[in-house]
Amino acid sequence: MPVYRIYLVHDDGRLEPDESFYTKEDSEALVRLSAPERPDVRAELWQGGRLIAVAGSRQRPRGPGAERGAEL
Repeated sequence: MPVYRIYLVHDDGRLEPDESFYTKEDSEALVRLSAPERPDVRAELWQGGRLIAVAGSRQRPRGPGAERGAEL
């Protein structure tokens, strides 16, 4: 079963690990992703090196795989 990770990414570039968990499919992992209450922070859901989705801040993620993730 693949491991998924949610990271909190601050607009100033700080990265904060938030949660790691196992699920069978992306759709199950997406249920656990929610937008942070702070407008300067976004949550990113990753499975390995693959960006699954972004929730929160309007600022788009940068770097490899950024164009593949879904925005929530």
